[in-house]
Amino acid sequence: MQNLKDRFVSSPVGERLQAYAEAHDLKQRAIDGGSDAVLRLVGKFADAVSDKAIPYLNRYENDGFLEGDGYCLPAPAPGARWRVGYAKDSILPSRWTGDLYIAGYLAFPPNKADGVLTDLQVRAFALDDGSGRGIHVFAVIDCIGISNADIRLIRGELRDLIAEKNILSVNISATHCHSAPDTQGVWGSLFQMLKTNPKAVKKSRTRQNAVSGKNPDYMAYLTVVSARTIRKAVEDLREGELSFAVIDAAPFVYDKRPPYQQDAKMTLLRFTPDDGMNPATAVLLAAHPTNYGDKQRQISADFPFYLCDELEKAGERAAFFQGAEAAIGANRGPFSEPGASRNESIEQYGRAIARHVSQVPEEEWKQLPPLLNLRLREVLIPADNPLLRLLGKLGVVSNNLARLSMRDDGKESEICFITEVGIACFGDALTLALIPGELSPEIAYGGAYGEEESYLHRDWNFPPFKDTAAGHLAVIGLCNDAIGYIGPDNDFGSVFAPKHYEEVVSAGGRTASNVAGAFGRVADDIKKYTVTEISQQKEG
Repeated sequence: MQNLKDRFVSSPVGERLQAYAEAHDLKQRAIDGGSDAVLRLVGKFADAVSDKAIPYLNRYENDGFLEGDGYCLPAPAPGARWRVGYAKDSILPSRWTGDLYIAGYLAFPPNKADGVLTDLQVRAFALDDGSGRGIHVFAVIDCIGISNADIRLIRGELRDLIAEKNILSVNISATHCHSAPDTQGVWGSLFQMLKTNPKAVKKSRTRQNAVSGKNPDYMAYLTVVSARTIRKAVEDLREGELSFAVIDAAPFVYDKRPPYQQDAKMTLLRFTPDDGMNPATAVLLAAHPTNYGDKQRQISADFPFYLCDELEKAGERAAFFQGAEAAIGANRGPFSEPGASRNESIEQYGRAIARHVSQVPEEEWKQLPPLLNLRLREVLIPADNPLLRLLGKLGVVSNNLARLSMRDDGKESEICFITEVGIACFGDALTLALIPGELSPEIAYGGAYGEEESYLHRDWNFPPFKDTAAGHLAVIGLCNDAIGYIGPDNDFGSVFAPKHYEEVVSAGGRTASNVAGAFGRVADDIKKYTVTEISQQKEG
């Protein structure tokens, strides 16, 4: 006698379900097979490019890396007060030589800037918690992203200031706007890059002579202005009160990728100086500034420009920091007037966010005691994605790369990105995760797929960042590097599968576990390097 399961399988309904399952499985196998074939082809091209321009790890020099606090404190120093400085400046020259390619969307031929809609700026905060340990800097640039190698050039311009003022960290992030000049190198003439760069890197054994979408004069200008702005922020240090608030952000964002876990909160930091200077407010929100689309040829900072402009009109100094935005888009619809043009809709959306910030009741702001513990670590990310490995070897992108070791069989050794992961703890009230790419929110806040739902049918075995963090957790994305999307390893699928576009521009399927592991280690560093009294550290 057939058991219940066998009877169901042999029933008409069971047969239809089985046929559907087999067809679905066949479809996924076809997608995965096609993806693997394409990636193998790209991988062969990548393997054919000389890797001599990439140093072995034991020859890698980490000049420009700043680890943060040498020791951490459990409580504010006696009599400590916050000192915070703020500065901003335009990174858009009135004239430029050569082409500025608009970043964010591949186009053939590439999109060249032919006008300006809004200014692009760098904005910087310098923070000193009065403990005598030193100063931390947080800056943000209106750009698609900026590599750790280019960030270290900015730090290099500040070498004297870092030594003189005892600056412990310089953290530089990107707003990730898709309507600014290419600062990563990907959005120029790919044909020219593929034609020129293989010979260039082989001949010179350096990636410095390679062609990319970055305009060298523009990058030099950006470097100088960013360093100058950070200097101004440090010079602007003044005493006052630092507070934060967490408000609803759900109406402003939407998620395009399962499991649809998003940061539906907006985190605000506000410094109020004692001397009557205008307050300075940082807005941390996870939402892509991609509103102009792939035909855009006019330079713009997208909605962050209007957000900051509206706050400044209200008497505040302002900055926008990108959050864990992976596949999170800007939801302009509810804030666009009927009949508004695209430009008008983007402006209305940005100004609506600013008004939402301005309306936060005073009682919702929580004062932060003067205590900031910050630690950073360098971390290796395997360059498993052959496309990004190819772009790195060709010098199209300038991210820090290293070869791990010489192989006995004469073949190439594994290539890794060298990046930075950090944590900033404002006492036990607020924690900032400093993440070098576009983080999937479920990694930070929970809700990642498990074995049954995930693409690879495996578990994600890392706790969400919020479980490690003290107090409220917020993410600063694309911070100190731009290595692409960071999604859970177990849901890293085929680049051709529906809702898996992000895999195309990720370092690879082991990126998230390496970043999550590094975040856990820097969180442990805060505990490891905490001393009960400053004298203990000095005696040690």
